[in-house]
Amino acid sequence: MTNYEKLFQEQMKDPEFAKAYREAQLERILNEFLENLKYRISKDEPKEKLLNTIDSMQKHLSSSQT
Repeated sequence: MTNYEKLFQEQMKDPEFAKAYREAQLERILNEFLENLKYRISKDEPKEKLLNTIDSMQKHLSSSQT
């Protein structure tokens, strides 16, 4: 285990740090998803594909919040 990994594990024991880390991670994932979705909309992908992508993201978000 690297020093970085040890430090990270120690910091994750702090509830405030862990919460901020998870929120930042979620924000990054959402931003990437939305940018990808905007790109796909601009390329006129079929509505069904876009809706399936959104459904998939909703499932991913639900599972990551537990």
